[in-house]
Amino acid sequence: MGLSRTLIAEHAAVASEQPLASLAGYDVLRKGGNAFDAAVATSFALAVSFHPAGGLGGDFFGMFFEAKTGRVHCLNGSGWSPSGLTLDLVKSRAGGKVPQFGPLTCVVPGFVSGVWEMHRKLGTGEFGELLRASIDLAERGFPAGEGICRSVAGAYPELSKETREIFAPSGKPTLPGDWIRQQSLAKAISAVADGGPDAFYSGWPAEKIASTLTSQGVPCDLSDIADYRAEWVTPLTLDYRGTKVYEVPPNSMGATSLLILKLLSESALPKTAALSKERIDLTMNAVMTAYARRDEMLGDPRFDKIDLESFMSGDRPTAMPQSRIRSGDTTAFSVADADGNVVSGIQSLFNHFGSRVFVPECGIFLNNRASGFSLSGPNRVGPRKRPLHTLSSTILERGGRPCLAIGASGGDYRPLQHALFVTNLVDYSMPAEQNVAHPRFLWGGGKRLLVERGYETPENGGYEVENLPMPGRTGVCQAVELAEHYRKAVCDVRGDGIPAGF
Repeated sequence: MGLSRTLIAEHAAVASEQPLASLAGYDVLRKGGNAFDAAVATSFALAVSFHPAGGLGGDFFGMFFEAKTGRVHCLNGSGWSPSGLTLDLVKSRAGGKVPQFGPLTCVVPGFVSGVWEMHRKLGTGEFGELLRASIDLAERGFPAGEGICRSVAGAYPELSKETREIFAPSGKPTLPGDWIRQQSLAKAISAVADGGPDAFYSGWPAEKIASTLTSQGVPCDLSDIADYRAEWVTPLTLDYRGTKVYEVPPNSMGATSLLILKLLSESALPKTAALSKERIDLTMNAVMTAYARRDEMLGDPRFDKIDLESFMSGDRPTAMPQSRIRSGDTTAFSVADADGNVVSGIQSLFNHFGSRVFVPECGIFLNNRASGFSLSGPNRVGPRKRPLHTLSSTILERGGRPCLAIGASGGDYRPLQHALFVTNLVDYSMPAEQNVAHPRFLWGGGKRLLVERGYETPENGGYEVENLPMPGRTGVCQAVELAEHYRKAVCDVRGDGIPAGF
């Protein structure tokens, strides 16, 4: 089945999808920084070394356990649409549907504000110093790993000449080891290091972002960017057979994971085998209900009342889920320190290189999160509105203490991924390394079912099964398991990451 990359550390550990980012976080931990300081360094290092998946032009979500208070904090760093992004504009410009790429798909980047807010509330180190490793990576450059090569290959035909010169310097799709430098990005991160989020949201980067979008036909006022702030929210919780699961509330899809788990808690899942067709059948019954209710009921609670009590009631919907199921080029990471502080973080541009809209002066790609809007319902397009978001981060808790911080890339697959991780732990007693490495099955929309090698083939439901190798392209997971005397950091072999700790 393949093995996860695992490190057991006595004091502190970090797991991320990029070795350079894990080492940046490790260096902060080793020098006495807490988990939240290490998360800043890791997150910004990922924004450089895995830019196509989660750069400064994207979003950031986090779930944080604060040891001194015993509280779990939740941060929503998803951006809102420009004031000029109206339903009429999308309908008139996009042929009656929400596009996948281009300027109509950009929202104000929430990443910088999100990471800053995490540090402001929970960090201890000097913020600017925690960004030095990422500035150095951008200025000096780094050898491309396989993950960034896949991202470049997936978007290469749509990349402009100037962006190919950065990410494909050999003049052809990037190969592992090709050297990537991002001088303009180093300048933008340096501005944030020196001036904090105001330097980004009210300074020259904001001016360049606004002018880029406006010049491409999406009116974006400077105030659309300057007014943005990441938001602290109350995490959603569910007790799943004695394990407390924390998820991000709407506009995140975190509630969708919890509804899947609620329905599974009422099933005979623990009596099934971990690789059985019965597990697939029971899980998919719950998935169809949860995703259909997601499509009907979730959106930005600042614009529409989101009735989570009704959502979680689990009444069967009248129709199959209709939304597109889209994979995403996202990256997650987990951190734990010696004091018991824990971070489950995730960041994304959404697809490879996001919208493909590049802001050359800042060296950043803007996200394509507005592609997640609909034309009707609570998730309809609107000015300064946040789209229904695939990102969510998760912490699991037993006995009032965190036992696992886990997350993965995966786009619309994520609610099911999270349900698999929780049931792997609770129903099948898998340690973190087995949980991360275990074969997955994912709903691909309609009757399409993606199944990594190892499962029995389901017989019910009329699925069109697409058999995948093991490991397959089913998202890249990172996790930290916590016990009294150790932290176990785990990186998925489906990606490039290595764990680090001491």
